Amino acid sequence: MAPYMKSLLLVAAIVVAMSEGGEAWKIRFAPLTVQIQNGLSQNQDLTLHCKSKDDDLGEHTLQNKATYEFKFWPRFFVRTTLFFCSFRWPSDTSLHYFDIYVEDRDWGCDPCTWNIEESGPCQNKCFPWNSPSPKSQ
Repeated sequence: MAPYMKSLLLVAAIVVAMSEGGEAWKIRFAPLTVQIQNGLSQNQDLTLHCKSKDDDLGEHTLQNKATYEFKFWPRFFVRTTLFFCSFRWPSDTSLHYFDIYVEDRDWGCDPCTWNIEESGPCQNKCFPWNSPSPKSQ
């Protein structure tokens, strides 16, 4: 088979996969946005610290109902992007951890908006806090 035919077949296969797979081959033309809103009761400040394997976004303190957001480019071919955060507030002395963006779970949301409550982070549904782990801050 001629080399140009192999290339043509490869392009055709990609086009078919994109049209049939939809989300699996979604191409982004802008970075993805994650929004984190302080939804704590009793008008408390929320302190958060988010990281990925490659990026430390630093510590931020949100007043009640305030929102913090960050943007990033998820990986294109292999869905392995992960951002994790620690959270604390005055009425609870422990650190709470949550994987705020997991590509397999969150692919397709943009912005990915999280409301942080004492019981855990909520999007369309609420999630429990992660157990503390060495990967978290």
